Amino acid sequence: MPDPLPSRLARAARVSFGAGLAIAVCSAMALWTEMPWVFPSLGPTAFLAFVAPAAPANHPRRVLVGHAIAVVSGAAAVRLFGVADVPAVLAQFDLAHLGAVTFAIAATGGLAVLLDAEHAPAGATTLIVALGLIRDPRDLALIEAAVLVLVLVCAVLRRLGLGQPPPPATGP
Repeated sequence: MPDPLPSRLARAARVSFGAGLAIAVCSAMALWTEMPWVFPSLGPTAFLAFVAPAAPANHPRRVLVGHAIAVVSGAAAVRLFGVADVPAVLAQFDLAHLGAVTFAIAATGGLAVLLDAEHAPAGATTLIVALGLIRDPRDLALIEAAVLVLVLVCAVLRRLGLGQPPPPATGP
């Protein structure tokens, strides 16, 4: 049976406010520093932090390690397939980018499972990097810094009652 309307409205308000505020903090950092503190896969990470805060994939360690694996896998893929200096691609795909994105998502998935760091939005992060949309080493490090800021903001908001605490860590 679905949640009654008042319960759904309260949950919708918590998700909307929490995810919106978490992204607003990262956006403010982007505005203040003129650096890319916001990228597409950060949105699903913020959304999931409040929609399913107790889900194992939303544990802060899994979020941080999952995105780190994604950045490293994407960066390795562009080097391995020789597209590090090629303009970003979304259309006019070529075989080198096919190899890069395939390797990046495969490596991200495999390593995330091995390291108990499954976090679905990291799959988007690795594609962002493998497609060359974010490639400067400083910006790659900034992805992880933005994820850390987001995780911290979400933790603070949860402590203020906007969601359940994160699930206990599992694995190694």
